[in-house]
Amino acid sequence: MPTKDTSLDATGEQETNMARPTKSEHEKRDKRFNLRFTEAEIEHLRAQAATCGMPPHEYARQRILGHVVKPAKSQIEASVVSELNRIGVNVNQLARAVHTDRSFQQHWQSICNQLQVTLSKVLLSYDP
Repeated sequence: MPTKDTSLDATGEQETNMARPTKSEHEKRDKRFNLRFTEAEIEHLRAQAATCGMPPHEYARQRILGHVVKPAKSQIEASVVSELNRIGVNVNQLARAVHTDRSFQQHWQSICNQLQVTLSKVLLSYDP
């Protein structure tokens, strides 16, 4: 939580400044490590960072330190969204058919399998 510093301003009134908390010595990032990249490498780094919704320097730090960096959840691939939409359309069609007393057990199993595969892809992208 930020600390509040109070002091008197030029008119003699009390003013409050919200200051960032002071980090301990082991938390300060005061050491530099410079790397050189080719243009292609830096563009790849920027693209990967953008996919994760992170600044390139933070993305690189996380990757160098061995952390798993996941894509931003708002950027689910269009192909996955398309697959889920197709499955949803099929489920809707089969639900209508069931209401007309038709038997579609094998179709339901196929839809269930497709849905499990697609959801597994999504979960692998976002779970540790």
